[in-house]
Amino acid sequence: MDVVDKQADQIEAKAKNWSAFLNDIGGRIMKDKTRSSYVELITIAIVLSVVSMTAVPKFIEASPEFRTSGLIDGLQQMRAQLDLYRAQHENNLPPVDSFESFKTAMTTKIGQYGPYVEKVPVNPFNNLSTVRFDGEPAGADKAGWRIDTKTGLFQADNNAEYAGL
Repeated sequence: MDVVDKQADQIEAKAKNWSAFLNDIGGRIMKDKTRSSYVELITIAIVLSVVSMTAVPKFIEASPEFRTSGLIDGLQQMRAQLDLYRAQHENNLPPVDSFESFKTAMTTKIGQYGPYVEKVPVNPFNNLSTVRFDGEPAGADKAGWRIDTKTGLFQADNNAEYAGL
């Protein structure tokens, strides 16, 4: 049994040495892994900052397109609702003696008709929702919108270029 005990002790000593060796290597690997994860985080931060520096100007440049889209949406909404108003009121426009009376006719229910819009849309180029009637051609930038009372044409009033939409 002495020989068997000796061999068992040797195996146990080798196992302890092997275990110590694995713990030592494992500790080194974990330290390396921690260091590499910091390096990875810094690399990711640098990549994200470079991407954001290239992407942000593109969004800023796209801003006029978004405003043009908002302008067209406002024009389409008001033109469609003015057509509906005219169809329901014997081809007459809403009152055009003042913006307030026009707005009231478009935003409140009168009799069996209306409201046609929740509110008059804001012109995204000059941030005005007011409507002016006749006078100077559209594009004078005196209101958000202009309506020609003879033809019923509803136009943007921020500048001549957008008045043609």
